[in-house]
Amino acid sequence: MTRLARSRALAVLVAAVTAADWLSKFWVQNRLPVGDWHTVVDGWVFLTHRRNTGVAFSAFAGDATAWRVGLLALASLVGIAVCVHLIRTTRDRPLRYAAALVLAGALGNLGDRLLNGAVTDFILVSYFPFVFNVADVAITVGAVLLALRMGAAGREGPPEPTPA
Repeated sequence: MTRLARSRALAVLVAAVTAADWLSKFWVQNRLPVGDWHTVVDGWVFLTHRRNTGVAFSAFAGDATAWRVGLLALASLVGIAVCVHLIRTTRDRPLRYAAALVLAGALGNLGDRLLNGAVTDFILVSYFPFVFNVADVAITVGAVLLALRMGAAGREGPPEPTPA
């Protein structure tokens, strides 16, 4: 696969995950009142509309709005820059796709936070104490894959950098 084709595949992945996140949030915001819920799989999976003003697991949710949105947006931008750097500087294909998943999730949540002042969470799974969204899934899967791949690379030596 040529470098251009790889770049297109990564761009499509980022665009598709970000679009899925934004479209699902738009649907929830327009079809499910905040705090309401709907059963998807009886006793296991529910849709519920929550607004998370914090970050993962509602950390910082109670802090003052004036600095919270800016600080969290800045943190997202740093994460986005790190992911873009990883994608551009490594030849390690699994590492690039993992970084693309994290990038897409960060873009999804950042867009929601900037437009709405909070992130829309709506997926509730029984026996899991937190409500999450498509972007959160992408970030989590991507981060786990990054950790596994970087751990494996640590045993094998660093991945080859992409020539400039």
